[in-house]
Amino acid sequence: MPSSKVFHTEHQSATLVITPLINVSSLAGDHVQPELDGILALLQQPNTKNVVVDFSRVSYFGSVMLAATQMLWKRVRAREGKMALCNVSELGREILHIAKFDLIWPIYESQEEALEAVAK
Repeated sequence: MPSSKVFHTEHQSATLVITPLINVSSLAGDHVQPELDGILALLQQPNTKNVVVDFSRVSYFGSVMLAATQMLWKRVRAREGKMALCNVSELGREILHIAKFDLIWPIYESQEEALEAVAK
């Protein structure tokens, strides 16, 4: 995937690690969709089953990021994979809790912990 402005992606075995690079809010919506389409295409590759979303580079995200994460989850679930979040700020945890998404995806303190969890 070419250099991106909103997300960085990398493969760790069968897991695609997605790192938002900017605070993804409605203001970034126009930039998110083209990159999200590319990420969804990566999830079609046979060697990709799981996703870890690493929020280490952002402190805040809004409904656009929540919707993107939900789209990723639908794709992962269809492949019978696992998804986890990591390095979520206190504000980010609050946002996930209010949206009840913290009940869907486990949240880990580090990328290493999240990778280990989805690999099981």
